[in-house]
Amino acid sequence: MLDQNIKDKITDSLNAMKPISLSEMENVELLNRFDTKYMIHIDRLIEILALIKNDYRILEVKGVRLNRYNNLYFDTPDYNFYLTHHNKKANRLKIRCRSYVDSNVSFFEVKKKNNKDKTEKSRISTEGISENINDQQEQLIKQIAPSLNPKLLFPIQRNDFFRMTLVNIQTMERATIDIDLAFYRNGSTHKIELPNLVIVEVKQDVHSGISPIRRKLKEEKIYATSISKYILGELLLNKELKRNNFKSKLLTLNKIEHELVA
Repeated sequence: MLDQNIKDKITDSLNAMKPISLSEMENVELLNRFDTKYMIHIDRLIEILALIKNDYRILEVKGVRLNRYNNLYFDTPDYNFYLTHHNKKANRLKIRCRSYVDSNVSFFEVKKKNNKDKTEKSRISTEGISENINDQQEQLIKQIAPSLNPKLLFPIQRNDFFRMTLVNIQTMERATIDIDLAFYRNGSTHKIELPNLVIVEVKQDVHSGISPIRRKLKEEKIYATSISKYILGELLLNKELKRNNFKSKLLTLNKIEHELVA
């Protein structure tokens, strides 16, 4: 669990930013975008937020700027989604239920990354998080992945985190910043918590140039990486899974979790 003192500092930083509503943010269309991800220590986030507070607006939903997310991920019994990612194959899938806790809104989502490294996400509204895939959700899966039998899928992993969403004041750019991540096997109450880890994802129009947050990360010698919260959770929860191609991710995570930031 995140230290309350750190959470208070982050809240203070977010309160120093001007808000943006969900409807306003949705007008910032990123039709031809690229995404960049980073893994950083929570203390570095506090430093960076102070430096970029005048460059971004913060998404505010019902008066809340740090929003809680609950997720349930599905996979096949042979961990096809995990192994497809590990083996660096194209056209890989992730299927989940996601609950936006503060908004009391939930979706069943199918994400597909194609051979051009572009991610397409399709989703339908659902009543909370369910471990069972209904007929409508099966149809969505078949539309995106016709060769996949939805009846093979089972709920495997839950993860929770808090997210702040920043919108650049001047350019076509958004950044999501996830903190206080926790992972647990579906049906279990035992959690693996990562209080020091922050996952930053910057989403930019291809013509928007280097962003303030990416510039600050570069100055701190923090470089982009490829990371999935589902994959990260499985690496932590299931030691039997093949992981050779993810060793660098685990080394980075271990360094962050034991990092002392002056």
